[in-house]
Amino acid sequence: MFVLTACIFSLSMMLSGCREILDMQVGLTKVEQDGTKEEDVPGRYEMTNYDYDVSEEGAVEIDLADLPENISDFGSYDGRTLMIRKAGTYLLSGKLNQGNIVVSVCEDEVVHLILNGVEIRSADGAAVCVEKADKVIITLKDGTESTLSDGPGYDDERKACIFSNSDLTINGSGFLAVYGYHADAVRSKDRLKLVNTRIYVKSKKDGLRGNDGVIIHDSEVEAECEGIGIFSDSDADMVVIQGGSCKVIAGENAVRASRYVSISDCQTDLYAVWEIVQCGGILEWEGVPEQ
Repeated sequence: MFVLTACIFSLSMMLSGCREILDMQVGLTKVEQDGTKEEDVPGRYEMTNYDYDVSEEGAVEIDLADLPENISDFGSYDGRTLMIRKAGTYLLSGKLNQGNIVVSVCEDEVVHLILNGVEIRSADGAAVCVEKADKVIITLKDGTESTLSDGPGYDDERKACIFSNSDLTINGSGFLAVYGYHADAVRSKDRLKLVNTRIYVKSKKDGLRGNDGVIIHDSEVEAECEGIGIFSDSDADMVVIQGGSCKVIAGENAVRASRYVSISDCQTDLYAVWEIVQCGGILEWEGVPEQ
């Protein structure tokens, strides 16, 4: 009887183990299987098709100096703020003086802004502000240069010339200059990615900031700021710079993240009043200089 009971128990355990394996979703990593969140692993992130998307297909064309009559189809304009309330792709051109752009769509929607030689000078606060979205992509159209600058009228939260509450990607082979005269230049409260692009930022505080990570791929980045050049600050913070070139002149650190910093295959020229790279966790930097 004892032998039979033992056999039944063993068979039950085997079937339970088999069922666990059969119920696993194909393609899950061990990290996902054991319940550990992706952001709990230093240096783990993903690139999606959105991050590389520079397509103008189906774009709504908007001249900021002469806004279209059918603007109510996708948003509103009160003489100062262009509000985008519908997901989709928007091709922006022209100048917007003493004004700004605000994106506010559903939390599961994506907005793609293509800058075609845009100049935006905000009178108050951010030049581009993402209030709500799943993700926003800003593409710098090939062969163009765009300029964004902020104004002094900030609230307590949105202190950046480009500010986003959602994931933010900047891509495209054009050029963008961002002037954060009163606070940060570019800031995302989630993750900030720069992909195959060229950008110059100058700011009173931090240059490029993503709370859940700053990922820079094959881009030409130049930053001058009184605070931190490239900064990530959260429970899942990281800075990853891969390929391209990166020049930073900073009043504090050139790069700072408490958990993970990786700089590889990148031509760097980093200067800082404090420690050049500050990282209390894992630092991977090819040819790291003496600090």
